[in-house]
Amino acid sequence: MNPWRLPIISAIAFSLATTPAMAEREGRDDMTVLGYVEDVHVGKLGLEMKGKLDTGADSSSVYARDVKVYKKSGKDDWVTFRLRGKNGRTVRYDQDVRRFALIKLKTGGTIRRPVIHLPVCLGGVRGLAEVNLADREDFEYDILIGREFLASRILVDSASTFIADDECNVPERD
Repeated sequence: MNPWRLPIISAIAFSLATTPAMAEREGRDDMTVLGYVEDVHVGKLGLEMKGKLDTGADSSSVYARDVKVYKKSGKDDWVTFRLRGKNGRTVRYDQDVRRFALIKLKTGGTIRRPVIHLPVCLGGVRGLAEVNLADREDFEYDILIGREFLASRILVDSASTFIADDECNVPERD
């Protein structure tokens, strides 16, 4: 028997098992496919930001400006911050901190960031994301959408950008 026969047969069997039919069997046929870069609508006002869908990140992160954590009623942690959209529009937020996250830095060490719940919509998919507030000034994308939000909702096509067909309906501004 040819020593290469078994590995080749195994590879063919694996590729057949990972077809779209497999995705349908796993309940993924109703998931939205988006590119690794998409427009993300953030908050109740739908502030549009350029975002990266990052399957390598556990959680989501947004570029927040003027972040100030304070105690409300002397006990609960709250945070005030500003987000800036692609068109330069800014929105100020004031909300409760869900928790604090220790984020590993590329240069070593960690940084403590406030984590909030923030409504997001991309490609017509809406949900509440757990987002840490970060200084992303040196990054290309203002918001990073991690696996915690993507799981069971969105499949990421890593070869594509801006392929979302469904738009997120944004409330009219007065």
